[in-house]
Amino acid sequence: MATATRLDDYYLGAGRQWDPNIRQEVEADGRPAVEVNMCMQAVNAAVGYQIQNRVDMAYLPKGGQADEQRAKVISKVIKHALGNTQYRFHETDSFLDGLIQQRGYLDLRMNYDDNDEGEVSLTTFDPRDVLPDPDATSYNPDSWADCSITRWLTHSQIEQNYGKDAADEIRDSSMAYVHNNWGDEQGMMRDAFGNMPPSYAMNMGWYGEEGTWRRYRVVDRQSHEYQQTLVAKWPATGDLRIIEGFEPELIGWLIEQGVHVMRRRIRRVRWQVCAPEVCVYDKLSPYDHFTVIPYFPYFRRGKTVGMLDNAAQVQDLINKFVSQYAHIVNASANGGWQGEANSLENMTDEEFTSRGGETGLVLLRKPGTQPFQKIEPNQPPRGIENMIDFLQRNMQTVTAVNESAMGQGSADMSGIAIQSRQFAAQQALGIALDNLSRTRQMLAERTLKLVQRFYTAPRVIRIAEPDEYGVERRIPLLLNMPQDDGTILNDLTIGEYDVEVSEQPYAVTFDNGQLEQMERIVSKMGVQIPPQFILKASTLADKTEIANALREAQGKADPVAEAEAELKRAQARLADNTAVGKAVEAQFSALRTAEIITAIPQTAEIADALLRSSGFKDQDAAPIVPQPAPGALPEPEALPPASTHPLTPDNPEAGITAGMQSQQPIQ
Repeated sequence: MATATRLDDYYLGAGRQWDPNIRQEVEADGRPAVEVNMCMQAVNAAVGYQIQNRVDMAYLPKGGQADEQRAKVISKVIKHALGNTQYRFHETDSFLDGLIQQRGYLDLRMNYDDNDEGEVSLTTFDPRDVLPDPDATSYNPDSWADCSITRWLTHSQIEQNYGKDAADEIRDSSMAYVHNNWGDEQGMMRDAFGNMPPSYAMNMGWYGEEGTWRRYRVVDRQSHEYQQTLVAKWPATGDLRIIEGFEPELIGWLIEQGVHVMRRRIRRVRWQVCAPEVCVYDKLSPYDHFTVIPYFPYFRRGKTVGMLDNAAQVQDLINKFVSQYAHIVNASANGGWQGEANSLENMTDEEFTSRGGETGLVLLRKPGTQPFQKIEPNQPPRGIENMIDFLQRNMQTVTAVNESAMGQGSADMSGIAIQSRQFAAQQALGIALDNLSRTRQMLAERTLKLVQRFYTAPRVIRIAEPDEYGVERRIPLLLNMPQDDGTILNDLTIGEYDVEVSEQPYAVTFDNGQLEQMERIVSKMGVQIPPQFILKASTLADKTEIANALREAQGKADPVAEAEAELKRAQARLADNTAVGKAVEAQFSALRTAEIITAIPQTAEIADALLRSSGFKDQDAAPIVPQPAPGALPEPEALPPASTHPLTPDNPEAGITAGMQSQQPIQ
């Protein structure tokens, strides 16, 4: 705890980085105690990356009755539940705690203050209030034996959580509080808005105006143990679910569905809440896991390290060398004077000694005396400046945050180049960010279990759904609603799901990047992107009004556009009709050709030669025009018409053979 408190001072700065005893000695000697806080700059740069990249949790069907539709509903419900808990701010707090004080903790449980059916609740613990299993060597709390949480609660808070009898018993036994009952925290001040009396830090609470105890120390302990528990086993998949405490009707329904109900020795969570000399709660936890979810930036077999552990010593050296440099400069600012004694007319030597450093001092010399000369101050040692530069570079090394990570670059460097260098520099924070992803994965899995176990009653939530223009619309989502056919709409309790946790860049930065890519695609590639996609990626202030105007414009008919569309449709119909006419013409010509060959078989060889010379490719075996066997065809009654074109039909009374040039008159 002392280490965590000291590291917190390095981050906050404002005079806290100096040890109070050392600062007192330095200032007593007339030397400055300068503080150049580089720890806050490094931590803020890392937290800025976490803020710009938010988590996106997606659930995928894994087994049972899970499907794509239910997986989408589960994803929306959990996003809504975590949004109500202000998850983004709690994650930032725990991430900041981890970087500064080695450990950050989230607490996930159900809350029934606003909803009788329960809602997911997420809070953040002070790292100094949580004591993990000291023998554990794993990141995941499932492998811990126990976990303890220290809290200071008022009488009303204890009464609200554990009942009036428990609150009164703790108040009545408050005099049993002694210094050595609760570990090594004696003498450590707790962080709060105000300055608490010493008794508060000494684990004894503190007095109110009427002399009564106002706060009482309560220890919340969760531990693993094995017990015979009623479970349900699905034969098809072998999955086990704890059904201890379920209603008999529900257990009977499970048996009717073919689910095996049995007792099995499995691991459970024992939950105990105690004050000194009083135990107010001792039962099995309703949850399958500890409520605590940890975040450790750098974790190695049970040992945790934050960003400032290695930076503290460098920060101390920077403060000392800068203070020494300032002291040297201040001491040598006025180097003094040198000259002859009793050579001034307007003041004595004693007066000149006391007033020699005044601004605008006028010296009147006696005739024949030499002028006074200013003594040049000594230059600060070059080694101190080099040491300060070295320590500043070393600070960037030990914190894994350099100038590129903070988005700093030369004046002639483009924004894209700065972003590229910034992204490359963030790879040095890979372990800390990967452990953050591990914490997010645990949170997503545990939230899914809470939703499937406690979100069983029908309820309606309103979720934000972006439309095709990117404008969010609040729409109701029905959950666990019984239907007339006996089914349940959006049943959250069934199915198994995999969790896919990914990062999404901050909305403004991400959307601006998408908009720039669309602009390049349209300008350089000539691809026409529909307006709704462009508007969706924009960050315009009047985005909603523009989307509504586009919808109204799409609903109105444009005469010019309609005429152009009708012209295109007519041209398409003309092309189709032309193609059909050509096909019919070709078929008709083929039939007429066949009639000629039937009437005059000797023309088959000539037709074959003509087609071959014109480049015709036969799709069947040669010859192109088959030669009929002698006597295989009947004798034709008359010659076929001269024209085989479908637009020149056979009409002996109007054709060339029976027209104006014919010897036969038209009938």
